[in-house]
Amino acid sequence: MAVADAIPVRWKVGTGNIVTHLTGRPTAPLYEALHWVDARLGRMNSYGWRTVDRIPQVHNFDDAMMEAYKNGITPIILFEYEGSYQTLNPPQPIGSYHDWFRAGVEFSRRFRPNGEWGREHGIRDFGATLYTAINEPDVQNTIPKKAYRDALEGLADGIHSVDAQLKVVPAGFAACNIDGDATLRGYGPVIADLLESGKLDGIDLHTYYNDRWYPLIKGREFSAQSCFDRIKAAMGLKRDINFYSTEFNISRSGSWTDAQVVAKLFLTAFWDNMGIVGANGRPATALAFPWGLPDTPDVDGPGYAMAVAANPWKPEERAKVLQRVLKLAGDMTIVSSDPYHSGTLHLTGADADLFVWNNRRGWTDVKDGRWEITLPAGARKIELWGWDGLRSVHKPSGDRFIFEALPAGETYMALVTR
Repeated sequence: MAVADAIPVRWKVGTGNIVTHLTGRPTAPLYEALHWVDARLGRMNSYGWRTVDRIPQVHNFDDAMMEAYKNGITPIILFEYEGSYQTLNPPQPIGSYHDWFRAGVEFSRRFRPNGEWGREHGIRDFGATLYTAINEPDVQNTIPKKAYRDALEGLADGIHSVDAQLKVVPAGFAACNIDGDATLRGYGPVIADLLESGKLDGIDLHTYYNDRWYPLIKGREFSAQSCFDRIKAAMGLKRDINFYSTEFNISRSGSWTDAQVVAKLFLTAFWDNMGIVGANGRPATALAFPWGLPDTPDVDGPGYAMAVAANPWKPEERAKVLQRVLKLAGDMTIVSSDPYHSGTLHLTGADADLFVWNNRRGWTDVKDGRWEITLPAGARKIELWGWDGLRSVHKPSGDRFIFEALPAGETYMALVTR
């Protein structure tokens, strides 16, 4: 995976889950959804990736890899394990450093681009370059901290022994979002040395914005950037790490039940996750996956469902916003992001630039709705977009353009065609 700011936006977007076990839900709606929004990635998870004796079962991924390949979706691999497995009959302990090292070797050797699986099928330059493990350990908070650290180090060392360019990150954390715990209930500091050394490329944060518990309308304190910064500080990190999110969404619940209100909020949430910065303002987002893209309300309720029907798949308003964003910015890369002051981003592509402004209370210090952008050379047309589509069209004159008195409480996008 390239440095975060060099990756086109659509290659940072996907959703989950591509399942590899027999009891999983049908994957057709997931692929329909990904194709409709024109994203490129999918999180591939498995609850059957090893035996109870911790022997890797790499061929359990074979069919799912082929399905992903035929659908033009590049997988990231998630090795599932949760604390409740320790109480099963028979119990399934997390395993040792050596157990996870072996898994890292066998899975990456098989499924990296041009690995064993690709060579067997005559498929070149397709495979998993990112591997994650142990989703949301800070929710149940039952896995021993040292055992958790040893597992991640073993996985990373095993994968890097096959190919040092492959990336490994811990699967998502939720405690900062849930209750503001920047230590991630202790799981953060215990892996700080693995992040500092580069064995782990970054951290994956799950951010579910909620009108009561994580209300982004109250300011950037309730942002993914805020959690990212506080977690790094709690770890005492000096190395500049990347940001990953394999789950984020606006909770359609409480006072946020109107589909259009939630869609408007979703646009801000998207750019919050996509516009994360690291040291010296470096764009740091490697992945920004909304959760629930293939899901309908009958699955887990309306909270995170981004579809209104599954067969065939039909989009809910948040999915329409995502498609709109990827049509505008999917092939662009991020030039700059300023989440701490102006609340703006700048992206560039082959024949256009996109400027984004989170014009919400506590997200910007720009006053009175007066948004000034510096135009790229050769600017021919300016389009103002909102969550619901095109708002206005303008002809540029000079090297700057000012939008006057834009109403607060939403995110705007200005597409400048060159």
